[in-house]
Amino acid sequence: MAPDAGQPALLAPDLEERLARFAPEVRDVITTLHGELWQALAPEVLELCRLRIASLQGDDTETAREAPAAPVTPEKAAAIADWPDSPLFSERERACLAFAEQFVGDVAGVAQSDIDALLEHFSPGEVQAFVSALLALDQHQRLALGLRTVLAPQEETA
Repeated sequence: MAPDAGQPALLAPDLEERLARFAPEVRDVITTLHGELWQALAPEVLELCRLRIASLQGDDTETAREAPAAPVTPEKAAAIADWPDSPLFSERERACLAFAEQFVGDVAGVAQSDIDALLEHFSPGEVQAFVSALLALDQHQRLALGLRTVLAPQEETA
């Protein structure tokens, strides 16, 4: 299920293309999942987390990709690494970005205080949706980066 014409791609274009070639069923499931997650919570918050996850993973391709559902200002995108101190970010965004960093870096180290910080801004159901969205974003970016790392050199020599 490819995105409609004129609709921004939910998946990284290179991931979309590789999955279409090698695992179209997986691409369809991932595309559906991403379509749902971008509707489950504030898309601007998810986009900030997507950008931060990409920067933490050193994925310049994903960091530079156009926002799939909620573009953030170029100034905010450029300040993503400085989110703890930048006045561009709200307290809600800071809570989400702090949680995202902990989740990506050491999910087993997520503490009740991390959850409590999210609960100051979201209902328990929204926190669950946010954590599910982070999992999907993290997995998407790791899959895209992994396939780019493993397949791109082979594709160039083929």
